[in-house]
Amino acid sequence: MDIDSYKKGDYTVFRFREDVVLNSDLADLKKRIERHLAEGATNIAIAFTRSSYLYTRSIAMLIACLEMIKDAGGHLAIVEANNDILDILTVIDFDRMIRIVGSEEELVSSPSVAQP
Repeated sequence: MDIDSYKKGDYTVFRFREDVVLNSDLADLKKRIERHLAEGATNIAIAFTRSSYLYTRSIAMLIACLEMIKDAGGHLAIVEANNDILDILTVIDFDRMIRIVGSEEELVSSPSVAQP
């Protein structure tokens, strides 16, 4: 997967440059998050493309990433999620475990929300 990463305030943002679809393998995202956590980053934000869609495999990988981030004492945020992703995250109650923001500006301007 083509993913950019950069710092935005207290967060390391991982921005997908290609759509997440049924057969997308998010293992690279997980490895990159693991590497950033090992380097001391704790707040991670993920930004999907406007046409991305989450399927069982990608949801499972997001849950694994959330657990790693929580174990490191950090927070996970989703930035600029499209309506399909928002709906899925709400249905599985993932929106109660992570921070969802509409923009990178909102990510850095509003305080982090404690995760359960």
